[in-house]
Amino acid sequence: MIADHKWLWPLVAAVALLQSVAIAKIVYDRDALLKSGREITIDVVPVDPRDIFRGDYVILGYGLDPIDGKLIAPDLQETIRSNDPVFVTIRPGATPATWQVVKVTAAYPDTIEASDAVLKGRVTWVNAQQDENRKLSVRYGIENYFVPEGTGRDLEQAVRDGKVQAVVAVGGDGTAALKGLIVNGERRIDPPLL
Repeated sequence: MIADHKWLWPLVAAVALLQSVAIAKIVYDRDALLKSGREITIDVVPVDPRDIFRGDYVILGYGLDPIDGKLIAPDLQETIRSNDPVFVTIRPGATPATWQVVKVTAAYPDTIEASDAVLKGRVTWVNAQQDENRKLSVRYGIENYFVPEGTGRDLEQAVRDGKVQAVVAVGGDGTAALKGLIVNGERRIDPPLL
């Protein structure tokens, strides 16, 4: 019985070390993305003006949704479903913070224009129509912005007034991270790493 316990503490230590390394890797990857990812600025739009503030975070929407079904790559047209991973290529619009979706693919595109950015996301819904009325929506992992307690109402109003842009870091693989917000022309402190 004592021989069985001699491996218990080394095993517990190994598991704790593995968990610590995993957490450190997550923090390191996010920090690297925030520091070295291509920085783009996107206009923020209200998600639901009656319920945009929940707890200590604000839900952000972007003018990228809903995506027109004609922009879905032909190989995805018949198979795309909710929760599928996708890569959305966006192109700058008329103003620097407006972006337009130009295509949706199952893999990172082989070629893109120099001004374009590619965001990796997950389909949240796609309607069943197979005609020109087909639409889909995608989440990119940059929809929640944590705010200091008691400041959400002011931010909510600024979003409704169209005075908020999101500063987003985009990695070479399409991963996006929210770096901060520009509210009424003033950059807000970046959110924490986790």
